[in-house]
Amino acid sequence: MARIRKRKALSPIIATIILSAVVIAIGGGIWSYASGASTVIANNYIDGVLDLMEETAERFTVELVTNNSDCTELYVWIYNYGDYNVSADVYVNNGTYQFTPASSPLLIPVGETVYANVTLSASSGESLAVKVHSRRSNNAFYTYIVP
Repeated sequence: MARIRKRKALSPIIATIILSAVVIAIGGGIWSYASGASTVIANNYIDGVLDLMEETAERFTVELVTNNSDCTELYVWIYNYGDYNVSADVYVNNGTYQFTPASSPLLIPVGETVYANVTLSASSGESLAVKVHSRRSNNAFYTYIVP
């Protein structure tokens, strides 16, 4: 009878070890999942903040708008005075509320002025709305009256 009692005492110890191993394994899995999820969330947050910094530091303006002698082309000069290169589209609204894209996309390096040609049909005295829209969703506007 002494042997039976010794074996019965071993059973709760084994059960405790197995339950402890299961709890540790489940806890490790949950910790691993949470750690991975928090890393992904943190990286997405950082990427979003960096994109927003670039967006707010992007600065450009329409310096000058002219046209050729027969009013078939419009020349739009854009100056980048920000800290980042600008990739932008140039649109001209000639009263039909349909924006006509120019050369797309237009790359404007930091500290430089570039121009875009927009093909259109305009007459003298017509008012044209010029919009420069960057790929970071910033805009610059200019109103041009054809001479």
